[in-house]
Amino acid sequence: MRHGWISLTCLVVFGLFANGLFAGVACADEPDRSPISLAVSGDGRTCLTANHTSGSVSLVNLKDGRVESELAVGRGPADVVWLDETTAIVSLLHDDALAVVKRNGGKLTLHRTAIVGDEPRGIAVSKDKRLVYVALGGEDAIAVVEIAGLLTAKSDGQQPGAVTRYLAPGIPKMVRVSPDGRWLVACCAVPSAILVYDLTTNALVSERRLFDGAFNPGVPAITKDSGLVVLPHAVNREFSVTPQMIDIGWVIDNRISKLPLPDGEPSTQKQLGLDIRGNAVGDAYAAVFSPDQSLLVVTAGGTHELLVIDFGSIPWPKGDPGDFLPAAMQKDKSSFRRIELGGRPQAVEFIGERTVVVSNYFSNSVQVVDLDAREVTQTISLGGPSEPSLARRGEHIFFDADRSMHSWYSCHTCHTDGHTAGQVFDTRNDKTYGTPKLTPSLRGVAETGPWTWHGWQTDLHDAMKRSLNESMASKLPITDEDATAMVAYLKTLDHPVNPRGDTKDEALAKKIAAGEKLFTGKAACASCHSGTQFTSGETFDGKVEDKKDRDPNYNPPTLRGLASRRRFLHTGKARSLDAVLTKHHRPEDLVGESLSDDERETLIEYLKSL
Repeated sequence: MRHGWISLTCLVVFGLFANGLFAGVACADEPDRSPISLAVSGDGRTCLTANHTSGSVSLVNLKDGRVESELAVGRGPADVVWLDETTAIVSLLHDDALAVVKRNGGKLTLHRTAIVGDEPRGIAVSKDKRLVYVALGGEDAIAVVEIAGLLTAKSDGQQPGAVTRYLAPGIPKMVRVSPDGRWLVACCAVPSAILVYDLTTNALVSERRLFDGAFNPGVPAITKDSGLVVLPHAVNREFSVTPQMIDIGWVIDNRISKLPLPDGEPSTQKQLGLDIRGNAVGDAYAAVFSPDQSLLVVTAGGTHELLVIDFGSIPWPKGDPGDFLPAAMQKDKSSFRRIELGGRPQAVEFIGERTVVVSNYFSNSVQVVDLDAREVTQTISLGGPSEPSLARRGEHIFFDADRSMHSWYSCHTCHTDGHTAGQVFDTRNDKTYGTPKLTPSLRGVAETGPWTWHGWQTDLHDAMKRSLNESMASKLPITDEDATAMVAYLKTLDHPVNPRGDTKDEALAKKIAAGEKLFTGKAACASCHSGTQFTSGETFDGKVEDKKDRDPNYNPPTLRGLASRRRFLHTGKARSLDAVLTKHHRPEDLVGESLSDDERETLIEYLKSL
C-alpha cells in the first residue's frame, strides 16, 4: 500500500474548505481522492468517504448529490464507521492512528487523533457502541479500544486506552461484528484465514483457512441471524502461467465462500465460482446483503462492476466448484447480474431495498446504483485533477483486470496494493517450467534493480511490457506510454513508516543495535544485503536453490520492509524469519558461523526494524 501523501498546502486548503472559507476555489494541486471505503448515516441521507490518497474524508449528501464538507484527517484513510449521527471514526493506515471526526449539520471537524498500532485498516464497532475493534495489519493483532477513552483523550496523538489485543496471525485487514453482537469476524491476508472471536469471553473460537489456494480475502458480509459469513476472494490454481492455462481459468479464479459462524466442519464450507469463460470477474472485493437478504452484492474492482447475486438460488457445490459460474446461473439472468460502473468500485452499502451506494476509487466519486434498473442513477464527484497524472495512469493499468486475457486478474491481484499477496506463481520469468516463485513486494521496487529472482531483468520499462505481454497475456495493445506510466506508478510505492525503526523502547533499541552488529559482523548478512536498500546488483549462491532451476544464483531481495511480509525466500517455503535462519538460509551454511538462540532473536529484531 502506498503512502497517501498530500502537500501541506493542500492540507491547509482542505481545512479551509471544511470551514467554508474557500467555497468554489480549487487547490492548485488538486489531489485524487480515491475513496476506498464509505459509511452511510443511519437515516441513509448522507455518507462519509475515506479518501485514501488525499488524506481526507468527505461528507456526501446523497439526496442532493453534492459534497457538503471535506476534512483533512491524516495519511492513508483506510476505513470509516459512524458511531452515531454526529461522530465517526477513521483508520489512518500510514499514521498508525485513529481519527475522531465530528459532524455539525453539514460541517466536519477533527475532534482528535490517537495512536492505535501498526498499519490500522478495517474497523468495527461493538453493538453497544462501547468498543471499537481495529485490524492492525503490521502487528498481526486486533486492537480493542474503549470508545469513551478515545473520545476523551486529552491531546492529539495520545495512545487511547486499549482494553486488550487479540492475536490475529496473518495480516488482518477487515473486521466485522455479527448483527447479534456475539462474534467478531477478522479476515487475514497471509495466510488467508477467517478468525472468529467470542466477544462475551474475548476468546478466539475459530481459525479456519479458506480452501487451498484461496487468497486476497475481501470485505465479508454476515447474515442477519449471525449464522453465516460470506466473502469474496481469489484462488491460485497453481498451474504455469501460460496463455492456454489463463484461457481455461487454471491460473487465478474469483469466488465467494460461505462459512458457518462461529465454526464448522470443513464440509460445511462452500464456494461458488464467479467467472464466465471469456469474461471473467477481476478482483472481487466487498460483499453486502440486501436488507431482506435476498441479494448478495459484490464489487469487482478489476473489472469495474457490481455483481448482483440471488443468494437463495445459489447451487452451492458439495466439493470444488470448478472454474466457472454454474451453467444454471449463467442462463438465468435474474440469479446473476453484472452492472458496469467503470473506475474501481470498492466499498458498497445499501440505502434502500434495491439501491446501493458505491465508493469508486478511480473515478473519485460516489455512485448510486439502482439494482433493478441495472444502472448508475447518480454520480457524485468528490473532486480531483482535471487530467490524471502519468503515475495515476500507471495505477489505472496496475489495477485493471481487463489488461489480462479474459479479465481474470490484474497486477494488483498478485502484488496486492503494490505489496504482495504472499502467493507463489510459475510465471516462467526464470525461463523454466515447474519452478514457481514467491511474488515479491513492489514497495521501493524502482530502487532495487536488477529484477526477478535471478536478476536478469535490468530495465524496469521493458519488464513492465514483458509482464503485460507474458504474465497477463494481454489482448490489448501494449504501448511504450503504458510501460512508462506503470514505471511512474511503481516509483510512488514506498514502505510504510516502521515504528520499530524509531522505537522509544530503550531495551528494544539496544537489542536492535546489537542485531545490527551481528548483521554486519558475525552473520555477515551485509556481504549480500548492502546499501540503503539492503540488496545488491549481483547474484549469489545462497544455498537455497531449487534443484529444478537452471541457475543456482539469485539476486538478494531487499530486506527493507521484512516486518510486513509473512513468507520468505524465492519459493516462499519459509513462513517466518526464524525458519529462514534455522532451516533454509543458515549463517553456518553461508559463512561458517552459528548463532545462539539469543543472537538469532537479536538479529531478527534488527531485521524487523529495517
